[in-house]
Amino acid sequence: MLKKIDKYILRETIVPLLVTLGISAVLLLLEKMLSLFDFVINQGGPIDIVWRMLGNLMPQYLTLVLPLSMFLGVLLAVRKLALNSELDALLATGMSLNRLAVPTFYIAIFLLIVNVIVVGFIQPYSRYAYQGLVFDVRSGALGASIKAGEFTNLGDGLTLRIEESRDSGRELINIFAQKESANGRIQSISAERGSFFVSPDQRFLILRVYNGMIIDLDLTQSRPNIVNFDMHDLPMDVPNFASFRDRGQEAKEMTIIELWQARGSDDPAIIATLHSRIARALSILIVPFLAIPLGLVAKRSGRALGITVGVIILLVYHKLLEFGLNFSAMGGVSPWLVIWLPTVIFILLTARLYYIGAYKVGGLPLRRIEIIYEVMVEAISRIIRRLRTVS
Repeated sequence: MLKKIDKYILRETIVPLLVTLGISAVLLLLEKMLSLFDFVINQGGPIDIVWRMLGNLMPQYLTLVLPLSMFLGVLLAVRKLALNSELDALLATGMSLNRLAVPTFYIAIFLLIVNVIVVGFIQPYSRYAYQGLVFDVRSGALGASIKAGEFTNLGDGLTLRIEESRDSGRELINIFAQKESANGRIQSISAERGSFFVSPDQRFLILRVYNGMIIDLDLTQSRPNIVNFDMHDLPMDVPNFASFRDRGQEAKEMTIIELWQARGSDDPAIIATLHSRIARALSILIVPFLAIPLGLVAKRSGRALGITVGVIILLVYHKLLEFGLNFSAMGGVSPWLVIWLPTVIFILLTARLYYIGAYKVGGLPLRRIEIIYEVMVEAISRIIRRLRTVS
């Protein structure tokens, strides 16, 4: 019997958890995607690099998305049980709220392991990879995206203009190129299409053009030389781009093992980052005990006030950890004060809400807030009705 109940609670929790996880991740990435497209286009980089940058940002967002998804999954499951009177039936059989919380705690332990892997190991590498891509786009190491309708100086006296580009700038349409040599020789090339590629020895960047004409103007000759071609290669020196720095020069790019090994360092950023990651990882175990009491609702009202309150608590806690990390990393402020104090407050607040839900008669932690809310709504409704009557 208990196993069936545990499976039922797990099923009711996991489905909204996964849905929330997917929707939250998509919304956060969509918000960032617009700014990344704007950044890459302005820097003249290839558009497809945006997807790689978003992929490397995903682990950064999971620090917020995982606790939020866990919270909404548990809360919606408890809320459904309460509204359908299933929770009353289970409690009437002698089961306590503590026993009903066991399956959700299993999920929290699993997400704790996932969170440690993501925050402690995947996130540092993905953050470094993202910063590396930003560096490459700014430096031009990924190849400039030739802008249609504009003259682009590619160095070595080569100027290029195209009417259209396709496949993220890899295929160029209706090309005009002009190359000026140091001795005054000018080559003007027009072609239907073309593309860039690197020579096998990595020494040259080659513009290969098709179906065009070359006008070769040599000042020592009386008239230009005109040649039609099916294919022509125009070599250029490969730019000598600066290389990106090594990983680990910033504390945020170090794994949790590397941070632990370097904890004796005088760098306050290392200590602050280590404390922040441990606090974030462990705090996910507290989330079910926050969600369960906030999911308890009165059947008469059925208000979703617990969702709003819980999301606000999690967002405030998330931001406090971010600010605490930044302040502590600068030195002068102990991480015990700006990281662990908010964590202790979060735990005490959760414990108080859970105590009311599990051990108080009535067990509705937000009942007073709901009463205040109902009074305010009723007062506002009366004012609106009076204004309509006067008008």
